[in-house]
Amino acid sequence: MSGWFELRKNSGGTWRVRLKAADAQTLLDSGLYPDRTAAEEAIALFRENCVHQERYQRRMDSGGKSYFHLRAANKETISVSHLYDSEPTLELAIETIMRVGATQLVKEA
Repeated sequence: MSGWFELRKNSGGTWRVRLKAADAQTLLDSGLYPDRTAAEEAIALFRENCVHQERYQRRMDSGGKSYFHLRAANKETISVSHLYDSEPTLELAIETIMRVGATQLVKEA
């Protein structure tokens, strides 16, 4: 499965990054970055860390939905996922992100 990072400039001048699957489904959505350079650095940090299973800290919200924090080697949170209905769905999402997140393809939207 291939995918790409979508790099988008918002109307306020900030930048957002999304990881997209081959079918254009959004796998992860970043926070806001003040400039393009910061957004590109975030992509590089994500690529470096997303391939390590131990960097995904699995959690459950108060409503019983699963989600994860992707952390860097220094324990800094890189990304927080959206909520998943079950742990198997969460695990499938992590497997997909580990595979797709190493992509070098970046498309500007």
